[in-house]
Amino acid sequence: MDANGVTGTESERISVAEARDADTAAIAMFLWEAWRSSGPNVPGWAGASEEVIAELTAPDAIRARIGGPDRRMFLAWEGDRVVGFSATLVVDGETVELVGIIVLQSMLGRGVGTPLLEAAVRSVDEAGFRRVLVKTEATNERALGFYRSRGFSDSRIVIEDVEGTPMELAELIRTL
Repeated sequence: MDANGVTGTESERISVAEARDADTAAIAMFLWEAWRSSGPNVPGWAGASEEVIAELTAPDAIRARIGGPDRRMFLAWEGDRVVGFSATLVVDGETVELVGIIVLQSMLGRGVGTPLLEAAVRSVDEAGFRRVLVKTEATNERALGFYRSRGFSDSRIVIEDVEGTPMELAELIRTL
């Protein structure tokens, strides 16, 4: 990745930037494509129905998640198309939760997740927080391996309600 957050070959360059209000429609298109290509039973989409995705992709819902004092969102772009995103949420004065990284199925393994994670962690560090935590399904070995290989350590297993379904989640923490 270069100093501008660009990674990949000349024909396959990915850039990462913080989301803006002007990106709302592109984010909605991305979320619909990501959900449709993955399906509701794939880890990361547990409990997501068409109705849930419709709520998440409403312009006001997206704008509420883009930014603010406690939230930040970063987008991975391939040309003019969003191919991934990461988002953070302040937990307390020392900790920020990485509330999600989603990459299009067609882009897995092509260097999209790492720069999204790095952008989120860099923003947390620059804001003076000491820890980043992330939760993922306890059975999602791909995500667990991804986070562990990037400095996160297992913390605990928690049970949380996800769209009305109790889910066993692994919580991992990275100290900055």
